[in-house]
Amino acid sequence: MKIRFISIESSRPDWAKKAFSTYESKFNKSINIDWLGLKPVSRIGNYNALDVVEKESNLLQSKVKKNEFVIALDKEGVSLSTEKLRFQFDNWISSSKDISIIIGGPDGLSQKLIKQCDFCWSLSQLTFPHSIVPVIVLEQIYRVWSMTQNHPYHK
Repeated sequence: MKIRFISIESSRPDWAKKAFSTYESKFNKSINIDWLGLKPVSRIGNYNALDVVEKESNLLQSKVKKNEFVIALDKEGVSLSTEKLRFQFDNWISSSKDISIIIGGPDGLSQKLIKQCDFCWSLSQLTFPHSIVPVIVLEQIYRVWSMTQNHPYHK
């Protein structure tokens, strides 16, 4: 199974790349993690946020492969406990589809894209720095995956 992160990013700091890579390396060969960073739409002065969101969402959508299970990250999505995430993860795995996790730019994702996704996940009501979001998501996926493997990481 493959889990692809598709994200709008101007640049990721080295510490974020290293943290992501650390979790990426913890999975066994049953799960492969991929990262695809896409250049954000230019934001100059008093830009039209709706236009930017639409353009970035279209770009993100164009990178989703056919028959993938697509998860959007959005503040209005479903908030999950670790136990509920594990249940969702089990369902995602049982679908036998690869997974794409969509991370929008600073202005978010279009409602059209969110509605096209199979699941919309909210990490928190808090606002996080963009560079840390993939690390949080991958750590949580590793956590629930380790539970399915009876690995002691979660304890």
